[in-house]
Amino acid sequence: MRVWFRQIFLFGMVGAIQVIIDSGVLVGLSAAGIGITIANVAGRTSGACVGFLLNVTTTFSNQTEQRLHGRHLARFIATWLTLTLISTVLLYLLRKQASLEIIWVAKPVVEVFLAFVSFFISKFWIYK
Repeated sequence: MRVWFRQIFLFGMVGAIQVIIDSGVLVGLSAAGIGITIANVAGRTSGACVGFLLNVTTTFSNQTEQRLHGRHLARFIATWLTLTLISTVLLYLLRKQASLEIIWVAKPVVEVFLAFVSFFISKFWIYK
């Protein structure tokens, strides 16, 4: 049970770093006039690069023995693509109804929700 608490705590810490990076890129790019879909994909890509490396070396290190394997990366990419599609569609649909500032506030909320899903996918499939 201690492993679970450790993993949840570390996943949350890594996730917070990812959300800050991801949201910052989205806000910066969209404020500069880049469309919300491109800004979201760019933000999620930035956060994902950091998140994958931190999760494999800290959060799930006991499962991967701190070695990256091709299957970990392939599973991560498949999950990332799916969650990025969900995030992008949600923000795109919201943008049709709301201001850019509302998107900036909604972005971290969407990502925190997806992080809960991502934890279980990461623990039981990606880093297994």
